[in-house]
Amino acid sequence: ASRLTPIGFRRDIKLFLAALAGFLVVIILTLLVLLLNMTATASDQLRERWRLSTEVASDEIAAYSAATNGPPLNKSTLDSLRARYQINGIIFHPPAGNPIRSGYDLVDEHSELLHKQSPAGPIDFIFDASQLQGIQRLFRWTAGISLASTMLATLLLVFYLPRILRPIEEMLAQAESLGDRAPHVDEAQYLIETFRSSISTLKIQERELKRLHELERTRADDLQRITATLTRSLTSGFIALDQSRKVVDINQAAREILHLSADDDVSGREIPEVFGDGPFAERLREAIDDRQNVSRVEVAHSSGGEVVTVGLTTVPLMGEDEKFLGVIALFADLTPIKLLEHRVRDMKNLADLGEISAGIAHEFRNSLATILGYIRLASREQLPEGASQRLQKAEAEAALLSGAVEGLLNFARPMKLDNSELDLGEVVREVAEKIRDQSEAVPINMDLQPTMISGDRGLLTRALENVVRNAVESVIARGENGAVRLRCRPRPWPRLEISDDGIGFDPDDAPRLLLPFQSEKPSGMGLGLPLARKIVLLHGGTLTLNGRPGAGATVLMEFPPEGALGNRKA
Repeated sequence: ASRLTPIGFRRDIKLFLAALAGFLVVIILTLLVLLLNMTATASDQLRERWRLSTEVASDEIAAYSAATNGPPLNKSTLDSLRARYQINGIIFHPPAGNPIRSGYDLVDEHSELLHKQSPAGPIDFIFDASQLQGIQRLFRWTAGISLASTMLATLLLVFYLPRILRPIEEMLAQAESLGDRAPHVDEAQYLIETFRSSISTLKIQERELKRLHELERTRADDLQRITATLTRSLTSGFIALDQSRKVVDINQAAREILHLSADDDVSGREIPEVFGDGPFAERLREAIDDRQNVSRVEVAHSSGGEVVTVGLTTVPLMGEDEKFLGVIALFADLTPIKLLEHRVRDMKNLADLGEISAGIAHEFRNSLATILGYIRLASREQLPEGASQRLQKAEAEAALLSGAVEGLLNFARPMKLDNSELDLGEVVREVAEKIRDQSEAVPINMDLQPTMISGDRGLLTRALENVVRNAVESVIARGENGAVRLRCRPRPWPRLEISDDGIGFDPDDAPRLLLPFQSEKPSGMGLGLPLARKIVLLHGGTLTLNGRPGAGATVLMEFPPEGALGNRKA
């Protein structure tokens, strides 16, 4: 096979372009010659018309001058001739007298003078040469433009021919690397076949690339689905953050723990915009700024009036080039665990307190029984009137103390729950109706929704009576118009709120008032609230006391959604 060279193809291109340029030059020159001939013909015809006009006008002037019976030749006669034969000016020189002039009598660059010798005398004819000059000017402009265009086209061809040929030469040179040319195949045919073969190969590769792309996209979609499934399946909260403190992804468990709406699109939003400015958001910002690896840190988060405690773990993400990409945060809701810890601690405290109280109460009861026995024996004797009255007072005080000891024993005595499915709202209504009949001076407003729990109706009734009665007595003690409000709701978990417009108390005294014998009422023993708290704790719930001096108090009882925790002893 012969070696491929671009010489033949380049020569053919140059010959073709040169022939094309020569052909155009010949055509332009031929047109210029034809235009020149047309210009000369038009000029000759115009001059011939001028000559004929001068002949006829001269004959008429001579005939008019030779007439003896007519008026003499004057300017009006020349004006008539000038208008008839389209002559711009006529100057007649008679043998005697001054010349007679009509029209233009000056000859400049825009006019042409023809002199005629007639029998009557010399005559000068002046014609407008602007038409003749316009024909000549048109020829000059056309010739100049044609020549300039030819020269410009020649220069462009000379300068741009290498640029036109260079891509073809490069294609020919590249074609040589794809294969040898057969001897009977010229360069153009070889270039076309090589180009066609390359296109066919590219199409095959394009189809292969599309197949690989579809396969890779399918894998990516599968990976994305698997990742989304894993994220959704996580029972822990999951948050992905980029290096600019913006949320990339968040799973449903995280939304539920942090009380975020499922319809709220948080992608691309910054941390304060989504999580606020609390400790949880601050921990996330520190994890990004310091690229921290935090393990199981307890952080409080407040959202929608609810405070949750989460155990937070953060992991910084680094790329293959050690570039920081962001942070992944995993966390779990520790609020139930914390509540359970508090409940266990409270139960232990109650058990310890009950054990101590039982021991003290037994000792007191034995001593009180002995004292009451001696008092009763002494009261049977004949005593002075003063001594008898003092014995009666001592017996009354001992009986009062015995009642307190009995109450303390009841508080310390273990309780066993007899659980059943019941409506907490119905139990509250029964207690409220009972207390309302006994104390009509204080209105009791009820907003009770059906709230099903598993509990001991007798113990719950006892606890509710103590709390509602305390609220009514607090309103009465204040001495102003007030009311007691009972509100029961099943969602998000069973809860009962008992609030009053009574005398209230200092918020710092709330923990103390939940202990035995801490009543602020003159005749109270301080066992109602502690006993109610113990019963609620036995049902797996919590009792919270809030209030302000002179602004009433609120007791909040919350029960687990599952109801009671089964039969328990405490």
